[in-house]
Amino acid sequence: MDGDSPGVRVDGSRVFYVLNPEGDLHRTQENFEGFVCGQQAWRGIVGRRPMNHECEYGLSANDIFVYFGHGGAEAYIQRTQVRGLRRCAVALLLGCSSGRLKLAGEYDALGTAMDYMIGGCPALVGNLWDVGDKDIDRFAASMLRKWGLARFSDGAIEVGYEPACDDNGKQKDSNDGISDNSNALSLTEAVCNARKACRMPFLTGAAPVVYGLPVYLS
Repeated sequence: MDGDSPGVRVDGSRVFYVLNPEGDLHRTQENFEGFVCGQQAWRGIVGRRPMNHECEYGLSANDIFVYFGHGGAEAYIQRTQVRGLRRCAVALLLGCSSGRLKLAGEYDALGTAMDYMIGGCPALVGNLWDVGDKDIDRFAASMLRKWGLARFSDGAIEVGYEPACDDNGKQKDSNDGISDNSNALSLTEAVCNARKACRMPFLTGAAPVVYGLPVYLS
């Protein structure tokens, strides 16, 4: 990583992924397995639970950590491990409530996102509440394309998309909100622009937020 202005730049070829670790998100695995396996330089796990050290390695030895599973991967890496990292990747945690913080009275709020910030994570994408897998897959596909990470893989993202309706009840173009963006966007901009890919943009689309700094791919 390097700290070029106006934000942080990360290498799109240094990715670690965890896809469907519990084995019950079959549609999500079908949607993204070809994509994550399409770049030989990427490393990761598909369809099985990570061992204790694997998520820690994924965060500390790579520039980007992508998690398609339940929650924020708390079941596979302890918060003390995250907080103790000497180096931490940008984290895309696409599970339910992965970005939710819990109030602790007069003390700082608690949550997975805070653990990652303390561990040195430049930026984290997480969901503020529970989301449906089909709609958050649409969001994830759009975000990955708009940020530019999709161009690092020869594999396709196989997310089915039904065109949403505009304010007048007219169906939008089927590529609206999901097509590639040729301009270099920060992760924050990609998240913002990807909300419209959801069938429920004010429910599912409003759940993902970014903690941290603007992050660009190099």
